[in-house]
Amino acid sequence: MSELDKISFKTEPADAAPAAPQPARGRAGSAMLRLIPLAVVLSFIASAGVAWLAWDAQTRADVLRQSVGQKLADAEAQGSQGTVAVKQLQSQLADTQNRLNQVEVKLVDMQTQRIALEEMYRELARAPDDWLLAEIEQTLNIAAQQLQLAGNVRAAIMALQTADARLARADKMQTLQLRRALNQDMEKLKSLPLVDTTGISIKLDSLANLADSLPLVITSLSPSARAPERTRNASEGWATRVANDMWDEFRQLVRISEINGSEVPLLAPGQGYFLRENLRLRLLSARLALLARDEASYKDDLRQAREWLIRYFDPKAKVNTAAIATLKQLQDSSISIAVPHINDSINAVRQARAAREKPAR
Repeated sequence: MSELDKISFKTEPADAAPAAPQPARGRAGSAMLRLIPLAVVLSFIASAGVAWLAWDAQTRADVLRQSVGQKLADAEAQGSQGTVAVKQLQSQLADTQNRLNQVEVKLVDMQTQRIALEEMYRELARAPDDWLLAEIEQTLNIAAQQLQLAGNVRAAIMALQTADARLARADKMQTLQLRRALNQDMEKLKSLPLVDTTGISIKLDSLANLADSLPLVITSLSPSARAPERTRNASEGWATRVANDMWDEFRQLVRISEINGSEVPLLAPGQGYFLRENLRLRLLSARLALLARDEASYKDDLRQAREWLIRYFDPKAKVNTAAIATLKQLQDSSISIAVPHINDSINAVRQARAAREKPAR
C-alpha cells in the first residue's frame, strides 16, 4: 500500500466504505501484460524491417558498385578506343596535310606555267615591228659591250649599219630619229683612227714562232779560233798517243774568239733555250696587252723583246734584222684609242619601243 492510500485511510471515517482503487490497478497491470507480446512482436517486426532495410541497402550498394565498376571499365575501354581513333585521325590529318602541300606546289607550278604561257602569248601577239626593235636593241647592246671591253670598233660599225639597213626596209615604222642617232654614232666611230689589231696579232705570232730559229751571237762566231785537229802518226807509241790526246782536250777547254763591237754577255749552252722561251713569252704578253688595249704593257713587252734581240742575237743575220725592224715598227704604233659610246642609239631604240608599247597598255 502506498503512502497516499495510507493517508486516505487515515482521514476517512471508520464507518466509511472501503475505497475501490485496487481493482483498477489490477486491470492496468493486466492490460500491460497483454501489451508485452504486442510490443515484442512489434519490436521483432521492427528488427526484421531494419534487417531487411540493411540487407536491401547492402544489395543496392553491391549492385551500384558493380554498375559503377562496369561503367568505369566501359569508360576506360572507350577511352582506349578514343586514343586509337585520335591517333588515326592525327595520321589522316598529317597525310591530308602532305597532300595539301603537294596540291599547293602543283598549284604554284600551274600558276607559273600560266604566267609563262601568257607572256608567250603576248610575245607571239606582238607585231613584227616590235620584234624588229627588240632585235636591234639586243644587237646594239652586244656591240656596246664589245666596244667598251675589247675596243672592237669594226664590229660596232657593222652592227650599226645592219640596224640602219633593217630599219630602212621597214617602211611602216616612224624611225626617223632612231636612224638619225644610228648615223651619228656611225660617223663618230668611222672618224676614229683604225688600229689593225688582227695584223699586229699576226706579226707577233710570227715573231713568237721564229724565236727558236733566230741565231744567237755566240753560236755565229767564226770557228777560226778552234785549234786544228792533230794528225796522228802510226809510229807513235800508245803512251805518246794518249799524252797528245789529253793535251789536245786540255787546249779545247780555253777558246779565244774575236768579237767586233760591244762585249757580248756570256751565256751557257743551256741558257739559250731559256732566252728563246722568255722572248716568246714577252711576245705573247704583248699580244694579250694588245687585245686588252693596255698600251703601257704592250710597249714595255716589245721594248724588252727588242733589247734582247739586239743584245743576245746575231745582228748580222737578216732574219734578226727583220725581226728587230718589225718590233720597232710595232712599238711605235699606238693602240690606245678613246673609244666613244653608242648610248644615243641605244636610248633612241628604247624610246621607240616605249612609244609603241604605251598605247597597248
